[in-house]
Amino acid sequence: MHRPAFVRASVTLSAALLCGTLAARVAATREPQAVPKVADAQVKEHRAELDRYCVTCHNARLKTGGLALDTLDVGNAPAGAAVWERVIRKLRTGQMPPPGRPRPDREHNDALASWLENSIDRDAALRPNPGRTETIHRLNRAEYHNAVRDLLALDTDAVSLLPADDMSYGFDNIAGALRITPSLLDRYMVAARKISRMAVGNAALPPTAETFRLKADLSQDERFDDLPPGTRGGASIAYQFPLDADYSIKVEPLGGGADPHDLEVSIDGARVKVFTLRPRSGMGQGQGYDSEGDAYDVRVPVKAGPHVVAATFVKKSSALIESVREPFLAPHAEGAPRTQPAVASVTITGPYDVQGAGDTPSRRRIFVCRPTVAAAESDCAKRILTTLARRAYRRPVTPGDVAVLLKFYTEGRTKYGFDGGIEMAVRRLLVSPDFLFRIENEPSGAASSAAYAVGDLELASRLSFFLWSSIPDDELLDAAVKGVVRKPGVVEQQVRRMLADERADALSVNFAAEWLQLRTIEGTAPNEFLFPNFGENLRRDFR
Repeated sequence: MHRPAFVRASVTLSAALLCGTLAARVAATREPQAVPKVADAQVKEHRAELDRYCVTCHNARLKTGGLALDTLDVGNAPAGAAVWERVIRKLRTGQMPPPGRPRPDREHNDALASWLENSIDRDAALRPNPGRTETIHRLNRAEYHNAVRDLLALDTDAVSLLPADDMSYGFDNIAGALRITPSLLDRYMVAARKISRMAVGNAALPPTAETFRLKADLSQDERFDDLPPGTRGGASIAYQFPLDADYSIKVEPLGGGADPHDLEVSIDGARVKVFTLRPRSGMGQGQGYDSEGDAYDVRVPVKAGPHVVAATFVKKSSALIESVREPFLAPHAEGAPRTQPAVASVTITGPYDVQGAGDTPSRRRIFVCRPTVAAAESDCAKRILTTLARRAYRRPVTPGDVAVLLKFYTEGRTKYGFDGGIEMAVRRLLVSPDFLFRIENEPSGAASSAAYAVGDLELASRLSFFLWSSIPDDELLDAAVKGVVRKPGVVEQQVRRMLADERADALSVNFAAEWLQLRTIEGTAPNEFLFPNFGENLRRDFR
């Protein structure tokens, strides 16, 4: 999806600063250091100013506003940082002392505020407190989708596979809110089965139907951005065809009109068929169209892999539209009839007459080797599974990790052949806790309140899931294994490289959208009297 450059740039800059700060801090060894001694003369000067202008009200006896400043040590501001932060805000905004009371001049006021700020910030830099993260963090639905995409080169429909995640403070990636339930485990099992079969290309896949519906209040009177010029309305669907086979594409029209309209079905921009929608005999406007067998259905051979299926209308001149629609009303609100037909849904069914697994991006990603003789299958399977497990688990794999996957490969190989064995192992990998959870281990002996340097593998995982909402790529993982990610120059280079990657769009789609609560637009229904032209088209433009 195209986004304004300034939005991407601002999010990118913020992320770069945040990640750079994080990396620089975790890279250094954090030995406790003493707070530098401050000049006694300055302390006495600021103490005198507080006693003269503030302590009259803010003392232990009156405690006006819940503040007692007479007992706080100005020379050790970090010890009472929470209270001094309140003082700083009042000084900077000119709210204290209150009107009618004696005030220091602006120069002394700012000097005191700066003194307090610098003292607190200097101590915070010497004693960082990054807090603690949950040691076990389940991937949310968006992260699961992206991880599968980057691991298997397969773009799945995670919305249909997994339920929405619970939100906490507006975010759906808070570890404490990402619970695991028996029903969710079942969904993971079903998802792993479907994904592994599509990724490997199981020729035994039975025909299934998948329907894509358009919202009823979506206006289809003009061209959509992802459809070709000279068209109007319709749907553009990115679809993963699992096998080289025949597939049925069925379009269900909606609405009507007095004139015939041409409905074009295409795959990757190549026209497959054009249907002519003719008004039903003896029916009024908006009552539907005649068709062959009352269905607009075409069967076509398609190569396995990702393709774009489009169903759209050939645009006519607006002068041919016989009725006039009030331009200031939301289109088709309250069941208003359409003056032109629209696409209600597109159903893709298949595969039929399977020709083979084909050459898909997923198969190229998975099968890093192809055994030519049976004796070479075991070594090839081990190489394939070692490569996949390293990426999926975000760390070097152990012989035990590979042995678990090889056990499932052997079982599948006996029943379904080499490809079937790999499919079974991939299915097992996708339900492994090492894939579904981000697990961080604290250094042995680390105190619960002490800060410690994040390990290279943990930092690589944090960076990739923050910037990409996905797993680290090979370059980042290699740097983590070598133990160089935490070096300031290296981490900056990696952050810049990752932000330049298209996967960094996830930073605005996930993090920024949740931070700014843009996802609530899906359930927003503004006052129709104040915003009569608000409809699904405008809602789509907000996304």
